[in-house]
Amino acid sequence: MDYWDIALKFIVGLITIVLQINLSGKGNLAPSNAIDQVQNYILGGIIGGTIYNSQITNLQFIVIMLIWSVIVFTIKFLTSQNTTLNKLINGSPQVLISNGIINVRRLSKMV
Repeated sequence: MDYWDIALKFIVGLITIVLQINLSGKGNLAPSNAIDQVQNYILGGIIGGTIYNSQITNLQFIVIMLIWSVIVFTIKFLTSQNTTLNKLINGSPQVLISNGIINVRRLSKMV
């Protein structure tokens, strides 16, 4: 196993993560909605799965990361433009306290 290939894959993965964070305006990897959580899981799986697989070349890894980035930004764009799609993917907020009254039934469903 060539350690330079692994190091290059680590660097490409790190650069991809940093670019996705900066371009999406999040500021960190902490998920703020469901799609962010899924994005983090898949991104980690892609990076972890390809780092130790010598059959995947660095060029293939870069293309995979570019494809995933395009998918993520397309979903983010579509959810920002379409409220129905946004509610479908990210869900909608649940009001637990209204006018100082706690909605116990809804709260018990959330726990």
